[in-house]
Amino acid sequence: MIQAFIIKNIIKIVMKQLLKQFKFDKIQKYVEEPNELDKKVEKLEKTVKRLQKLSHPVADFVCTKCDTKAKRIKRQINKIKERF
Repeated sequence: MIQAFIIKNIIKIVMKQLLKQFKFDKIQKYVEEPNELDKKVEKLEKTVKRLQKLSHPVADFVCTKCDTKAKRIKRQINKIKERF
């Protein structure tokens, strides 16, 4: 029981030293923790979602108001479906 405990601690110490020696600790930190690009992407995603919410009712209003535009879009979709 004591031997198993000692072996586990030795393995932990060796792993820490290997991580420091080959700079894997920095790589692991870079992979696991959010960096500045991750933060920028999250901010941009929030902005896109907010803009979609703002523009979606306008797009629905345009489609329901203008029947000819909706019909043209449906015809184009049907042509594309016929090709495949």
